[in-house]
Amino acid sequence: MDLSATYKEYRKRQVQLHSDILNQCVNQVDFEKAIELLGVKQNNEIVLEHEYEKDVILDFAIYENIKKGKNAVMEFIEQNEKISRQEEELLAAMKASNPSLYEVEQIIPENNMIWLKDIFNNTEPFKVIDIGLSKSVKENSLVFTRFLHLRNFSMTSGLGFYFTANHKQYLIKRSKKLAKRINSGNTSIDRFIAFFNLNRSDGLASVFEHVK
Repeated sequence: MDLSATYKEYRKRQVQLHSDILNQCVNQVDFEKAIELLGVKQNNEIVLEHEYEKDVILDFAIYENIKKGKNAVMEFIEQNEKISRQEEELLAAMKASNPSLYEVEQIIPENNMIWLKDIFNNTEPFKVIDIGLSKSVKENSLVFTRFLHLRNFSMTSGLGFYFTANHKQYLIKRSKKLAKRINSGNTSIDRFIAFFNLNRSDGLASVFEHVK
């Protein structure tokens, strides 16, 4: 089985896990906390600028540690002992995933493959298989996302904020200032909220992948 086929299989399973986690481990209190932290609640109503921001809220509610120091993924793992080997690998990657800003080094569209470098953690470029991302970004462009690092490749959580290459230094400086102002006590939460707001002010059209 080639990597693209493997990727599609893992993506379908991950989408189902997202659904299971939301149904089992994200309650109304968690959802309210997510929208409050993201600042999208005004006069008791959720105010969104784009349709895809609904998916932003759900990603935040699943992956960020807003449940007494842990996230919904951790809670789901604790509550479900009978999981497949593939689910175990995905959940471990989801649990370890943190959002960051990445620079696109190379795109191989025929293989749905991208090589990216983590700007904040200054990593060596790594291989990503992602159909939506490989068709949405250009070389040297910037993407804020969270990656699930699996055995043979990495893939996104499904979320992506996109920026042009010439925004690099601005995004680094501005995101740090915003995160310092947010100061929730959790670096991942602060960075996510900062880039959510930067996406509203400076981002390109976001794409969220739906695998059939």
